[in-house]
Amino acid sequence: MPTEASAGELGTVAAPRVIAVIGGECSGKSTLANALAQDLDAVLAVEELRKFVEEYGRPPLVNEQAAVMARQIAAEAAAASAAAQQCKNWVVGDPGALMTAVYSVAYFDDDSLLPAAVEHQACYAWTLWCDIDLPWRADGVQRDGPHERQRVHDVIDDVVHRYSLDVVRIAGSVNERVDQVRRLLA
Repeated sequence: MPTEASAGELGTVAAPRVIAVIGGECSGKSTLANALAQDLDAVLAVEELRKFVEEYGRPPLVNEQAAVMARQIAAEAAAASAAAQQCKNWVVGDPGALMTAVYSVAYFDDDSLLPAAVEHQACYAWTLWCDIDLPWRADGVQRDGPHERQRVHDVIDDVVHRYSLDVVRIAGSVNERVDQVRRLLA
């Protein structure tokens, strides 16, 4: 008759760790997140804001931002569950939930989501802040222009410093960015 084995006999699988990617529009967040998901054999938690815009044909209103952030956090949790089931070590959040709070500050002058977003930020193994050194490109849907990318970048800078968030700045081409993360994780 089989007996229950102790965790030590079977070995334990560590919970997947989450890498959050943040940055202004057209800073390479999705490109980096997809490259990392492939490179690390990670599960990708895709951008709920983008899904919202595709679903409703518009950006969220100020009173919808909290729900979008909750959807992003839920997407990260679902990705972590999937990663655990697949015995994968990593989840990549594109972007981290903090970005919804940053967008609320940038577009609505509303910082009410920041405390919850900052608290959630502590759940991440790493937060990668994409620099704005890549060329800006229109997507015909969400992007507002290089001036808005700079403005959001400045809001991120303010939030990172105001809350003393632990982030790693990532710059360069996609390959250079992936190499920087490989070195970081080594």
